[in-house]
Amino acid sequence: MVKLADSEWKIMELIWDEGPLTTMEISKKLENSEGWTRATVITLLKRMVSKGSIRYEEMNKTKKYYALVDRNEAGVVESRTFLKRFYGGNVGLMISSLIKQDQLSEQEMEELHRILKEDK
Repeated sequence: MVKLADSEWKIMELIWDEGPLTTMEISKKLENSEGWTRATVITLLKRMVSKGSIRYEEMNKTKKYYALVDRNEAGVVESRTFLKRFYGGNVGLMISSLIKQDQLSEQEMEELHRILKEDK
């Protein structure tokens, strides 16, 4: 599975939500929200194509970009990376930390308990 950089996530979110999109469409949206130039977007798109996270079809000198990475699968990779980086891969340590810091609501703890019971 392909690991996405933060900047690539921004492009993937657009393609997942609105895709397929042209270079110009992506550039305009990210120029407004991120302040990126067209050249920056093109560089990122080329990098993402070479990594295999997106592909394009060229029609009349216009490229339309399509996602090759599933949103949920990308989320799993990101979650694993986060868990390894901050908690040494220990899910229990992460949950314990969230509980101790009052970061989980009662509803979230009940949901977590329900998920754990269902997956037995």
